Amino acid sequence: MIRFATLMGVVLLVGCKAAREGNDWVTPRASTERTSAVAPAKPEAIPSASVPSTSTFAAVSNRNAGAKSHTPSTLKLKRLVVTTGVQDREPLSNPMVLPSDGSAIYAFAELSNPDGESENVRITFERKGGAERVGNVTLPVPGRVTRHRTWATTRFIRAAGVWEAVLWSENGGELGRASFEVASS
Repeated sequence: MIRFATLMGVVLLVGCKAAREGNDWVTPRASTERTSAVAPAKPEAIPSASVPSTSTFAAVSNRNAGAKSHTPSTLKLKRLVVTTGVQDREPLSNPMVLPSDGSAIYAFAELSNPDGESENVRITFERKGGAERVGNVTLPVPGRVTRHRTWATTRFIRAAGVWEAVLWSENGGELGRASFEVASS
């Protein structure tokens, strides 16, 4: 499937290959290297509860509040995991602290969309308490599926500290976030 997307006056040609295995749609991973040149304005800040764990398999807070569109998202977040890799469509387990040496950091999301139409989600990586924001990867989620796994990756996290992977719905509502710690290398 090939789609055209308009972002801040720039038309992007987006190619997407999705495979269906039973009731499970799987899209190939996306890389920030392909999308980092164009970054839309950050959505309005949404109040969030602090996440007590800095583990890479941090707790995920689900939110649909704050959506700007009249049509609320029907997506349901099952898992949001920050990891160093994905193998066989599952996140790898990894150390508690990730390096800031430019190695790949993945945000893996498992979603459910049993009653809705297809829509896009966006994943960003944001430094907690700072202005750094990388990523901004847009991924398609098909409609009428009970399980969909997808992920985004970045190699642009170079600053140590606590970071968060944030999953946004197409209409700007926050679906969830996972905290992770990055150590200086």
